[in-house]
Amino acid sequence: MNTKNISPAAQFFNDNGWVKIEKVIDKDMAFFCYNYIKFAVTRLNLLDEHLGYGNYDIEQWGTFTDDQAPGDFSRYGDLFFDTLMTLITAKVEEGSGLKLIPTYSYHRLYTKGTELTRHKDRPSCEISTTMCLGYDTENLKDKNWNWPMFIGPKNGEIGDTGIPVYLNPGDMIIYKGCEVEHWREPLIGNNHAQVFLHYNEKDGKNNITYDKRPFIGLPKDIFSIKKNYTLEEKKDKDKDQIVYD
Repeated sequence: MNTKNISPAAQFFNDNGWVKIEKVIDKDMAFFCYNYIKFAVTRLNLLDEHLGYGNYDIEQWGTFTDDQAPGDFSRYGDLFFDTLMTLITAKVEEGSGLKLIPTYSYHRLYTKGTELTRHKDRPSCEISTTMCLGYDTENLKDKNWNWPMFIGPKNGEIGDTGIPVYLNPGDMIIYKGCEVEHWREPLIGNNHAQVFLHYNEKDGKNNITYDKRPFIGLPKDIFSIKKNYTLEEKKDKDKDQIVYD
């Protein structure tokens, strides 16, 4: 990174591998996003009730079986949040000091007792962001309690206790997702909505525009939304499929 003429946020990011940016979206927009996710949870519960889990496309509607937060609602590549990802690219570039390409969004509604184990991200998430959209703390005496995300050291040293970073709705952390460990301790509030917006360095080693999708708002496997496809199409799909762990 050329550190000349970069923003103070980008300098902090360069020195530490992460930076907090406040008020990326305003509180009204964050409130809309929070309720959008809660409505998506209700919709998926109704699909489960009337159709039975597995009898619909989870990439179209979301899932309750994500390994990182089993039982909680998660969804990959929603068009609304993919659009947000593309529209704030310039803000993430300013905060990181890097030229970026958007890859994918992923949103989740954490619920009481959920934790996020220490991990690093896959190659489509070189520059990751997590944005707080809203939360419910009505079950707590301290209604202003804030659930932190912990960020490990830039050098990726295992065992470090990490730095707790607190976000209000509309605030965001930018971090080097493949290099810096990040995690959350068990949630004690009722729920907490976050959206993860991921990017790669432009012309970098993992130049994976849209996470190898043709465009935003599509699932990772576009064949999953086609009713029937031929054996030859399936062979081509399997041949081209690349899994990033």
